[in-house]
Amino acid sequence: MKKIFLGVYHPSVLLTYLGLSLSLYGIFFSKSPAFSLILLILAGLCDTFDGMVANAFQRNDLEKAFGVQIDSLSDLISFGVFPVQIFLQYFAKFGVFSFLLSVLYLLSVVTRLAYFNASGGEKKDYFTGLAVTYASFFIPLYGLFSIYFSIEKIFPGELLYALLAFFFVFNFKMKKPSLKIRIGLLLLAILFVILLVRKL
Repeated sequence: MKKIFLGVYHPSVLLTYLGLSLSLYGIFFSKSPAFSLILLILAGLCDTFDGMVANAFQRNDLEKAFGVQIDSLSDLISFGVFPVQIFLQYFAKFGVFSFLLSVLYLLSVVTRLAYFNASGGEKKDYFTGLAVTYASFFIPLYGLFSIYFSIEKIFPGELLYALLAFFFVFNFKMKKPSLKIRIGLLLLAILFVILLVRKL
C-alpha cells in the first residue's frame, strides 16, 4: 500500500520532536534571556534522554536510520541556530565581529554534525570532540553567571562561543556520560531552571 506521507512516524522520535519544538518556540517567541535559557536547557534534556527512549522501542533498520538523521537535523536547530539567536539577542557586544563569530559557531556545529553523519556516527562509548548538546549546559551556565554576577564584564560571551566552536570540531576523545551522570545533569538542570525562573 502506497504511503500518503513521506517520513517515519514512530513514537521513538517524539522526544526529539519535543526538543525541536521547544527550541523553535525559543527562537521565535521568547522575549527574555532567562526564558530562552530555560527552553535551551529543556531541549538539551530531551536530546540527552531521547536515545534511551528510542532504544526502549523495537525498531526496524529504517526507523533506526531515520532516528539518527532526525536527531542530527534537530540538533542543528536546537544547539546551532537557537544558541546563535540567544547570543545575538542577549550576549553579543562587538557588532560585526560578534556576527562573524556566530557564523563560525554555526559552521562548527554544521561541520560536526555532517562529519558524523557521513562517517557512520559517533562511537558507542565516547564522543570525539565536544557534543553539540553541551551547548545546552555551558550557555545557560554562562547566562546564570551573567544574570546574577555580570560575568560578561570580565568574560565576554564571544569568548564562550569561540571556545564552544573550537571544541565542537577539535579531535579529542570524551567519554559518554553514564546514566548516573545523566541523572546528575538532570538535577543540575532543575537547579538552573529554578534560578532562571526567579529572573523571569
